[in-house]
Amino acid sequence: MENEVFQIAFPGMTIDEDATFERVEKELKAAALYKRMGFVRREAALTPSYAVKENTGFTGISKQTENIAIYNVDGQEHAKLTYDRVAMAISRLIHPHKEIISTRYMTHPEPIDINVWMELNLSERTYYRFKREAMSELAYALRLEVVIDDAEKLAGTWQEDGREFDFR
Repeated sequence: MENEVFQIAFPGMTIDEDATFERVEKELKAAALYKRMGFVRREAALTPSYAVKENTGFTGISKQTENIAIYNVDGQEHAKLTYDRVAMAISRLIHPHKEIISTRYMTHPEPIDINVWMELNLSERTYYRFKREAMSELAYALRLEVVIDDAEKLAGTWQEDGREFDFR
């Protein structure tokens, strides 16, 4: 059965659901981590060394402090934007989808699926159907879908030097 959300959102395109759902889960976990921990800043290691060192011929300048400053500014902004995007997308889901995603991915410790469907008083089949629909909607909202190229559809064929081999 084809995914109804992907059929409506991307007519005529084939979406790789497994890769798409992996990207969505990664984004959800990053947002949950930022929600729980905030942003962990890096600090420069400024340990003085009083040992005499011979010249190794290296004349490059270390940019450790510059790289750390860029990471701290850009990394914090990126983490906050990721969390804001994910939180807004989750807030726009319909109620059962929102409850499933919030309970499953945005709480700590992260519960397993069976605990979530029992807590929400859903059957296993209904839970997985709602979760699949919610993940599809989030993928569309966050633009994380993975499109399968026509070349990938031809799995089982291989071309070399103008010759085509069929492995089916």
